[in-house]
Amino acid sequence: MLAKTFKTIGQFILRYGLAIAFIWLGMLKLKNSEADYLKEVLSNSSLFSWMLSYITPYAFSQLIAYLQMMIGVAIAAKPVARKISFWGGVVASVILLISVSTLFTSGYVWQAPYGFPELSKLGQSILKDIILLGAAMWCVGDSA
Repeated sequence: MLAKTFKTIGQFILRYGLAIAFIWLGMLKLKNSEADYLKEVLSNSSLFSWMLSYITPYAFSQLIAYLQMMIGVAIAAKPVARKISFWGGVVASVILLISVSTLFTSGYVWQAPYGFPELSKLGQSILKDIILLGAAMWCVGDSA
């Protein structure tokens, strides 16, 4: 009985915590300070630095902001729109997989004088994305 209650509560927190995180982080990306932060992240990534020649950090931040907020709403929509929630989880998984990949493609995630395992502030913020990736993947399976 207790195990089932914990499982049910845990699944609720997993889904709606992920949705809240995406919506909240999306709202934060609407701020200019986030655009400055993204510029720093993108310019130090071997995978994404090329994007800065095609789009401004502010415009990119705005695109990511609205995408993240839509993902959060989609994930939370499971009780009324299971397929929308499924696709929200898929897109969240892709975005988080890309984010996690920067742990391996950007030297900016490590504290320069120390290297592995000393993470920079960026590295610490990306580390949590491993857990969020698991939550997003679970949401896909739960919504299928």
